[in-house]
Amino acid sequence: MSGACDDAGPLDPESKSFNAGRAGPSALSVMTWNIYVGADLTQLLAIEDPGQIACGVAAVYGDVLATDFDARAVAIADQIEAFAPHVVGLNEVSTFDFIFETIHSDLIFLDVLLAELDSRGLDYVAPIAARSTNFEIELPISYAGDCDPQDLLAYTEYDVLLVQGDVSRIGADNGRFGTYLPLPFGLDPKYSGWAYVDIDHKDLPYRVFTTHLEPADSGPCEPDEELMPVHTGQAEELMGILDASPYPTLLTGDLNSDATGCTTPTYPDLIDDGFVDAWNLGPPLGEGFTSNQDADLRNATSVLYHRIDFILYRDDFTERTGRFRGSAHTDIVGEEQADRTDGGLWPSDHAGVVSDLRSAPGVGHGE
Repeated sequence: MSGACDDAGPLDPESKSFNAGRAGPSALSVMTWNIYVGADLTQLLAIEDPGQIACGVAAVYGDVLATDFDARAVAIADQIEAFAPHVVGLNEVSTFDFIFETIHSDLIFLDVLLAELDSRGLDYVAPIAARSTNFEIELPISYAGDCDPQDLLAYTEYDVLLVQGDVSRIGADNGRFGTYLPLPFGLDPKYSGWAYVDIDHKDLPYRVFTTHLEPADSGPCEPDEELMPVHTGQAEELMGILDASPYPTLLTGDLNSDATGCTTPTYPDLIDDGFVDAWNLGPPLGEGFTSNQDADLRNATSVLYHRIDFILYRDDFTERTGRFRGSAHTDIVGEEQADRTDGGLWPSDHAGVVSDLRSAPGVGHGE
């Protein structure tokens, strides 16, 4: 099926700009953003000598500090404030917990971002049930040339849903995929997960998911056959979880599946399964690339090159017809020069996506 819109949408056909006057009254606004751990963690997989792990961890954490999440949280909050989404799906929400705190204090991305939103008077909550605890690992960290450990660093990565405080929440859940990525040196495997929140919006129920599937590519349209079974296994599990939803469903997240279908079959499979892609609703908006800026976030011009972050929508009508009945407006955020921090960092190595969806009354809700 191919996504289409039965309405010309809220885009003015002359200027292709958003025209609120042409939009329906009951917009549900959703954002997705992989906010980036702040360093290339695959550096650790290149270490061959276990005695060098503590130094490698210190180097990676130095990169995390250099990409300055405190500053990036301001830039991310700028976009949340500008678009005021009802629900925000976040990936790579990271916690760095130093067991002994010999030098560094803990760094908790979610706390930093929520504090920044609160400082602006923006009321968002992060329900515990709507957070998936994915990758958990505890590693030594060294601040000395001999790699003698001085502390233990516990790293945890989450998928998190933020919900506006005045949005009615009627349920939530989360979990891990059974398919995981094995790690060397006898370390615990790397998991990925999913979370959802059920909301009541304009007296209609919706289930909003976030997830972050394991990548299976090494560049644009360069599938990695060794990683493909992990990605496709997680995608198959995700399909089953989505099919159990009793409500119209929004799937947000970094799916690590190129929209062209050139890396993995996950994106086209979801479209064939009745989802429509918010980016494709209404007049063409461009390529919509969302990934990836340089690991240090300091590239002078944007180098986003593929579209792997999505807001997908499914209800009874889209599943039957492949079309969305209503109007929609979708933007890419965090990809313009003005979106960078005062220190010149991109907000993330990914751009975010935000969409206002106005489904026709009754569509997909038992019609």
